[in-house]
Amino acid sequence: MEQADSLEIFPLRLLRNLTQLSFLRIPARPGATRPLFDLLERHGVPLKFLLEGCAGDYDRDLVICIEREAFDRLEPELKEVKVRMQPQEVVIRQPVAVIRVLGPHFDIRPGTSGMLFSALARAKVDVFSNATTITSSLCVIPEDQVEKAVRTIGRTFEIPERKK
Repeated sequence: MEQADSLEIFPLRLLRNLTQLSFLRIPARPGATRPLFDLLERHGVPLKFLLEGCAGDYDRDLVICIEREAFDRLEPELKEVKVRMQPQEVVIRQPVAVIRVLGPHFDIRPGTSGMLFSALARAKVDVFSNATTITSSLCVIPEDQVEKAVRTIGRTFEIPERKK
């Protein structure tokens, strides 16, 4: 395993008190997710996390995180959105948090995100969803596991102190 001091990442960014909405197996058709995005726009609700992907057989999965307070405001209208989008299932998780791990090594050191997810798995941190790019990973986890995740990431990577 890599030594913690050999792989530095930038300070973690934490977003707490969120709700994750997973719209699973949405039939693939033009504008299928528009009802959801129209609702978010109408209420001025920013997305804190977005992941869309193929669910097989041409269906799509869409996972978003929004502030819990915003979810409480939108919940009465989500039934109509669900009817219009036609997902096979909608999974709601709350409270969740998003942890952003940003590091200069994700694009030049193969296995960096693997180190991250292996460490979280060993620590028994539930990762509900994640999005990884060449420079960062975003993980959606239960909010009550944030401290354990932060400690685990701190043992796996070198995290500089935040400037005050």
